[in-house]
Amino acid sequence: MKSCYPGAAWVILAGLWLAASESQPPGCQDCAVLPGRQVLVQPPTRLRRLAARPPCPSGMNWIEGARQCCAQCPAGMFLVRPCSSHGNDTVCAPCPPGTFRTLPNTFTKCQACYECARQDFQSVLSNCSATSNVVCGCEPGRFRDCLDEHCTEFSCRQCQPCTGQLIQRPCSEEQDTLCGSCKPDFYAEGSECRPCHTSTPETCSKECQRVCGVGRGLGLEYILLVLTGPLFLGALVIYHKRKRFRHDALPTSPLPAAQEMEHDMSKAWSRLKPQALLQEQPSSVERLGGEVEPSAPSEPHSTLLQGSQLYAVIDAVPVRRWKEFMRVLELREAEIDLVELEVVHIRDQQYEMLKRWCQQTSATLDRVFAALERMELAGCAEALRQRLLEGP
Repeated sequence: MKSCYPGAAWVILAGLWLAASESQPPGCQDCAVLPGRQVLVQPPTRLRRLAARPPCPSGMNWIEGARQCCAQCPAGMFLVRPCSSHGNDTVCAPCPPGTFRTLPNTFTKCQACYECARQDFQSVLSNCSATSNVVCGCEPGRFRDCLDEHCTEFSCRQCQPCTGQLIQRPCSEEQDTLCGSCKPDFYAEGSECRPCHTSTPETCSKECQRVCGVGRGLGLEYILLVLTGPLFLGALVIYHKRKRFRHDALPTSPLPAAQEMEHDMSKAWSRLKPQALLQEQPSSVERLGGEVEPSAPSEPHSTLLQGSQLYAVIDAVPVRRWKEFMRVLELREAEIDLVELEVVHIRDQQYEMLKRWCQQTSATLDRVFAALERMELAGCAEALRQRLLEGP
């Protein structure tokens, strides 16, 4: 039994050696496995293929089906057939309508173009082409409401109108209008700005009274009449007393007394000339004895504007400076804004603004010419004079 142990040991050692030799990498079949060392494992076949892929030169891509580098198709085209081993004979074709490729590529099809969402009020800024996708934006009067971080998805929202408010930042495609405080002659009522001319003393709030002054000037004309009435009556009493005194002192010379009376009356009227009492100027002066002396003919430029003259003024002022012209004539900004909201056509807006100015003040050609001079439009003023001299 003792003589058999050495043979069995050799058989066991031979089996271990064969198992170790099968687990060795290529080229190490004769290497012995040392105790405590790890055995190297052969990498998979796919990794060996990737490691063996050569780098492609610039302008070429690796095509797995051809197992070689092939030339790229230019932008706007896609790969139909890769190159063969015989030469660089890559076959490309243009992108069909409605598709695109922006860069050189080796893709086998083109990318579909994006469609603008009409239901979200998007509009096409630039159409899709073979080399570029469609570019979408918002319709005028709307801005983008982004739905993601890079604003690739968005809807278009209506810009704020800022009615009666100053605009701090106009509306653009990137951001909404930023409204400021109320315009002159507008007052804040909740979240709105309302024009002063539509307010009445019964409905005017404290803010309305502060801005528009409603209530402070209430009944001003009547107050003027109450204050000036006694003064006017006193002047008449003084005039009659002086008239009687002079008539008793100089009975044979009535004409100088009448002249003195006219002088006293003119002085009294110069002190008591409120705007509420003087609506028209007399066209003649009645003298003693029933004689009427006609007043001096007025200058054409001091007469009130008539219907045909309104259009002459409109034609003389440049359209781009019309609002400035009305501001120089002291038409309120609220009236200008209201006319622009109510009237559509430019020429009708000009006529309506000029008509409202004539209704609110003493509208004479002198004031029109003075406004044109202040605006440094002397040429327009001269053209208006010639037009008025020629007549309709």
